[in-house]
Amino acid sequence: MKNTACFLFIVLALSGSAQVKFAHPGPKGIFVYLGKQIPNGVKIAAITVYRKDDKSDFKAVADVKCAASEQEFMAKAKDAAKYFPDVSFPPDSQLKTVWTRAAKYGLLDSATYWAMHPAVRMALGLLYYDLSAKENIKYTYKINDNTSSEVYFPYYPRFDDVKLSEYQYDKNGLLIKFKSVGKNAPASFKVFKYNDAGKTEEVTGYRTMYKVRDTAYYLVLDNKVTPGKQYQYSWVGVDQHGNTSYGSSPVFIYIKDFQKVYFAYTKATREPQYLGMRLSWRLSDVSAIQSISVFRSATFDGEYKLLTTVRGQDTTFIDEEIAPDKIYYYYLQATDNTGAQTLRSGRFFDYGLDPGKPITPIIQHAVPLPNGVKLELAIPDEFIAGYRVYRSENNNPRFVVIADMVPIHPDSNSAVYFDTSANMSGRFFYNYRIESISTSNVVSDMSNTVQCRPFKSAEVPAPAYLHAYFQDSAIHLFWSDMQREDELVAGYRIYKKESGAPAFVSLLPKDSLYEGNRFTDFAYRPGKTYEYEIESVDLQGFPGKGRAIAKVEVPAEPILPPSNIIARNLPDGILIEWSKPLVSGLKHFKLYRYQRGKEPVVIAQPDAGSVSYLDKTAKAGELYFYMLSSVHVDGTESVTGDEVGVRH
Repeated sequence: MKNTACFLFIVLALSGSAQVKFAHPGPKGIFVYLGKQIPNGVKIAAITVYRKDDKSDFKAVADVKCAASEQEFMAKAKDAAKYFPDVSFPPDSQLKTVWTRAAKYGLLDSATYWAMHPAVRMALGLLYYDLSAKENIKYTYKINDNTSSEVYFPYYPRFDDVKLSEYQYDKNGLLIKFKSVGKNAPASFKVFKYNDAGKTEEVTGYRTMYKVRDTAYYLVLDNKVTPGKQYQYSWVGVDQHGNTSYGSSPVFIYIKDFQKVYFAYTKATREPQYLGMRLSWRLSDVSAIQSISVFRSATFDGEYKLLTTVRGQDTTFIDEEIAPDKIYYYYLQATDNTGAQTLRSGRFFDYGLDPGKPITPIIQHAVPLPNGVKLELAIPDEFIAGYRVYRSENNNPRFVVIADMVPIHPDSNSAVYFDTSANMSGRFFYNYRIESISTSNVVSDMSNTVQCRPFKSAEVPAPAYLHAYFQDSAIHLFWSDMQREDELVAGYRIYKKESGAPAFVSLLPKDSLYEGNRFTDFAYRPGKTYEYEIESVDLQGFPGKGRAIAKVEVPAEPILPPSNIIARNLPDGILIEWSKPLVSGLKHFKLYRYQRGKEPVVIAQPDAGSVSYLDKTAKAGELYFYMLSSVHVDGTESVTGDEVGVRH
């Protein structure tokens, strides 16, 4: 796709000999702007371009003329467009309008907006591209009595500093967003990356840019990336002449969010043949794992020290540095090939036997349930009468008894306990301990401590201060960052509907979350009103309490009056001609006529396809003034356009 670059408006002084900035460097030569009088014989026949360098005097390098016919003009303009690949090119209908007015008036100002396009200027003979100029030589150009400043190429423009704003990877590719702050933004831009061969290549996917006040945003979609790889990108600005700036500082992006890699399974078991602890684990993704670090502590809440580091592909490790009759606690952490680390695994443990008191019971697993927590217990001793369950919340060191003397089946060394207290919340982690009591009423030592959170909603707050507004051809949403307000907020779901529609639809893929607090929606229709709802989602995927609601109205497309109105006196009346406005949904036009001192009246309502009307009611010798307005199908009428006067 192309960015629409701003046209460069160059106006030459027509007298004196002061230096004028009408020569500009381009990628392959020098662009020389030749003023406003089209060399087609109406005002002037040709424009001679003189050039000199520091070793020679002025010499004629070109006699520039306008194309001789409409067909030649359109062919030249389309051929010259290759020099401006990032500037939107006009359609044939607009080119024909430019040619008609240029041929008639011979002036740039009379040839409509698209005459300012540099490729169109070249076809009109108002822009000369000096491809015979040599690199790094300073040239001065002369046209009539006007002398340019010194100019040379190649030229590397400087723009506002560009930084990476954000990026997002999905099935469509890697969407990268750069931004710059200031008043010196480029007309267009390009993004390059290093490929697997170590060479740079341009990212050719979807590309666009837009501005919000003094901040420019540049978006590019790289659909040629592979998950699990790191890529290096560089941003390059392009001015209106196609000159490229030096590349920005390199941006490194690793496609996968390594923080989302997690330990799906961890376990510690005693070796049956010798004193040792076998640790085993399984990672959710090992494609980029470089190493795995094992940390150990003598107590659940104690200091964990690095025990060893193993290869990224390993799934087991045997800890032989243990003492008998002692519980050891472990957690794991993986490192990828860029040095990034995963979140820590959950704490897991194993124990050694100790004769004496009843063997310390073990909480083997804590399983979250929709209405509480299930504890899977090991009571590894005989003659046990029952056990007590203790619980605390989050980091509270004070445990309280929630179940006393829960009986255990005499033929089993395991038990299951369900904690379904009515006041349990999805916002808290609950810590559990148990102790066993023998039939002789001897109490064991306290068990290990495990931590678990019920599979219930954390009831995170809805997004606050949601605002929606339409600006720069997009609908913008922003709200308070609730992740700063509540650490249990994992992200957001965004819903949208057109006002009057029966239901909201999600703007995100299924089972995905939006983690930022700003969202830009480019899908809309002019004149429509849209409603948005945003809900917070907790770490377990539950929606929060309520949704934030916002509504935004997209302005309707403006209704423009006809332009370029002309009135001509004919024997059988006055002929009024005009150019149709580029507006959809028009019903007809209203033609107004008046004479000095009188109010304008509607004398005709030509249909929307008309471009002329013959006023046969005009009286001979009378001076009349005419003006036109446009009427939309919904009955809305535009303002009247420019008036034109003629005497019959």
